[in-house]
Amino acid sequence: MNELDKFADIFRRRLEGTKQAQLRFVTCKSVDWGDKTMTAIGVSDDVPYEDVQLGFGYVDVKPKPDTVCLIGILEGKEVLTFLVNAEDVELVEIKSGTIKINDGKNGAVKLKDLQDNLEKLKEYTEFLANLIFTVFAPIDSSLLSGALNIAKTTTWETKKTAFTFKNMEDTKILHS
Repeated sequence: MNELDKFADIFRRRLEGTKQAQLRFVTCKSVDWGDKTMTAIGVSDDVPYEDVQLGFGYVDVKPKPDTVCLIGILEGKEVLTFLVNAEDVELVEIKSGTIKINDGKNGAVKLKDLQDNLEKLKEYTEFLANLIFTVFAPIDSSLLSGALNIAKTTTWETKKTAFTFKNMEDTKILHS
């Protein structure tokens, strides 16, 4: 296709009313997370944009209010707008699939499993502290009685086998 043909094609599209997609910078004014839409205002021209879609598939992005965003306008129709990117976000909702962040170099832990593991570590540390205190404490009948009670209820072997961590890796976020 030579230059004259390209020019003729562009001219024909203009005459037929074909409009190209456009991009605009806007400022997010409010978000309706239930409908997955936002209201925004143009950065350079103060044009209002209502019902800007926050996602079209498996990912929805919730920008923070007063954040600069880039929106797309389909076929030049300003009622068909969607969020392309946002300077700052509150939430990203992924409906299914796996997330890979930073080329797999970051990961996440499951908070509940982390709390459980820390509780086990606390119990183990308290057991060791009681054991050490019992061995090195001056011999006193009340201390000896308490130490024997600890020894009867919890043995070293019981604590050793019970001290295993849960796997805390969140496998929905890949990391190496």
